[in-house]
Amino acid sequence: METTKTLWMLDVPYEGIRGSLLVPLYAEDEHEAWIEAHRWALRHERTLPQGTTLIHFPNGFTVYRRVLPGIFEGSTSEGNES
Repeated sequence: METTKTLWMLDVPYEGIRGSLLVPLYAEDEHEAWIEAHRWALRHERTLPQGTTLIHFPNGFTVYRRVLPGIFEGSTSEGNES
């Protein structure tokens, strides 16, 4: 029987500055989510600092932004010319 994995967000605080990195993970339960978090840290050659947390989103989540912040590098206004 196949089990269902749900979304977990790994919240990794930046050291020395305010803010954090959010990493999406999929796991069956919190224990497996922490295992995936440590695998992510090993793959990216990072350590998980004190204050790292996991946030469970059993039903996923929806982002209600139509425009993402920032700019797209390499974009031009050529497409808007008549």
